[in-house]
Amino acid sequence: MAAAPAEFMIGALLAIPSFNLSARVHTRLRDRGFLEITDSNSTVMKLLGAEGDRITELARRASMTKQSMGYLVDQLEAAGYVERVIDPSDARAFIIRRTNVGWAYNRAAAEEVAQLQEEWARLLGPAKMKQLKALLSELVTKLGYQYEESSVDVATRASRLRVGPGAANQS
Repeated sequence: MAAAPAEFMIGALLAIPSFNLSARVHTRLRDRGFLEITDSNSTVMKLLGAEGDRITELARRASMTKQSMGYLVDQLEAAGYVERVIDPSDARAFIIRRTNVGWAYNRAAAEEVAQLQEEWARLLGPAKMKQLKALLSELVTKLGYQYEESSVDVATRASRLRVGPGAANQS
């Protein structure tokens, strides 16, 4: 009797497409001129809320130390993607928020992810892609996570909010 073919374990089945997506989006964004964003500091851009967040909150979401998150924020601040503003609820603290360059990055990332998702839908077929997304959504919910908003939602909403006179000067 022939041995059964080896199968990928669930970790690999989730990680391989995720790594593929991240690597391809990162390459495409570099081609579009976003050279300072790395795999590491892109975490900040993915997790940062629309109105900004404290470093402690970003660190919690990323499951890393405040010091490590601060280092990533420092990189992005030096490159002009984020800025620190005084927290209106506590003048001793800072809120990290996107600049216009940071919003442009998020919009570009959203566009690239959407293109790759369409490509995957062509590979699998629309019905299977819908099924894949439904199953993953169900798993995420059953693991105790709830959808708040993605960086795609944030970037798209911010794009709609920033039209009109003076929009180019907003941070």
